[in-house]
Amino acid sequence: MDTKEETGKQSYKREMIDELKEPASLDSISKFIDFVSHSAKQLGYSEERIGEMERAFTEALTNIITYAFREASGDVEIAYTIDRADRMVFKIIDWGVPFNMLLASDPLFKEEFLEQGIPQPSTRLIKKLTDTVEYQRLENMNYLLATFSPVAKGKR
Repeated sequence: MDTKEETGKQSYKREMIDELKEPASLDSISKFIDFVSHSAKQLGYSEERIGEMERAFTEALTNIITYAFREASGDVEIAYTIDRADRMVFKIIDWGVPFNMLLASDPLFKEEFLEQGIPQPSTRLIKKLTDTVEYQRLENMNYLLATFSPVAKGKR
């Protein structure tokens, strides 16, 4: 998957370095975590930072699989690239129902989840352990974009 970005008059194309696509199943989470950990290790990320990334991805993937695929099956894909600040930028893509976990975890939506009889998703770790995180819904796909610098959040 490619991303085009505009910088002034100059545009550049940022290609994904690697990607992994698996069924949207709780059993797939360990494969995704291994993919993220191995990729970060190859780029020299510290064990502490990799541990933070693993916790953030476990939370994000659990939310995606639990909420975006409540009534259907499908796939989840993780791809990454490196930005100009040498940070890993991950795209978590799924083809489930529209689900913005960043808004869904807001206390304002608590009653809505209670009415549906499901627990409200948590994004505390995702927001705490990423440099940036954002959600987009494009062409029937959910995109969660998460950026991680090499330095552990506790060391900054």
